[in-house]
Amino acid sequence: MKILKGYTKNLHRSKASIVERYIAKEAIEFCSEYLEKEKPVGLPESCHDERVRGKGSRGLHVITPSVEDLQVAHLYVLNNSNEFLPYILHHEGLVKESNPKMSKSKVLKEHNKTFLNWFKDTIFGDDNNYDTLRKLVDGPKRNVITWQGYDINKYSFYKKAQDEKSTLQNNGVTLRVESQHFASVHDDNPHVAFIPYFGFTEEIWELNYVKFTICVFKCKWVDSNTGVRTDDVGFTLVDLKKLAY
Repeated sequence: MKILKGYTKNLHRSKASIVERYIAKEAIEFCSEYLEKEKPVGLPESCHDERVRGKGSRGLHVITPSVEDLQVAHLYVLNNSNEFLPYILHHEGLVKESNPKMSKSKVLKEHNKTFLNWFKDTIFGDDNNYDTLRKLVDGPKRNVITWQGYDINKYSFYKKAQDEKSTLQNNGVTLRVESQHFASVHDDNPHVAFIPYFGFTEEIWELNYVKFTICVFKCKWVDSNTGVRTDDVGFTLVDLKKLAY
């Protein structure tokens, strides 16, 4: 009743005033729900709505990167696949067990250095592993397709070199990462934290695993300590000239 009484603007005709305001409210709500389901007239539709899985948009080239760069990209794919997490944790445990006096930061370096070869021996020695794992173990083909532009997750990304030709900038990237931070190489108690990283896209690779492809971005990242700050209003300011490793 309090809401209905609030509709009264003319005390001499209170009932008519309530009915008039109530009908107007219902009409507005109906129109709002109806318009949400309809397509806008005269306005362009977004060309990225259906591009979730990923598709190269411009500047296709084929390159043959160095073996080291290809292994780094391949290791990144493995480290970010849920299927490989048990193998990653198991191998880290084996490295630590074999080198009990080694600091944790050195254990992680040794793990990254030896994981691929150990993983190949483990997968091919087990007949129960499914085909996707075996294809990933083989690694991507030596020839890599690169793109100047790539559409994925309803966004368009361009290489920085491509964006330098345009007034619109689509090369910026940001990533919120859970990582271990070491005070020194001898630190055995790393601090785990979520850290936001900011940077720009330097190269876009499409790794070919025969039966499927995986897109990876090679990025330059800004130094979080000296190149990122928050202003008085709360906006994050990034200096793209202060790059980290």
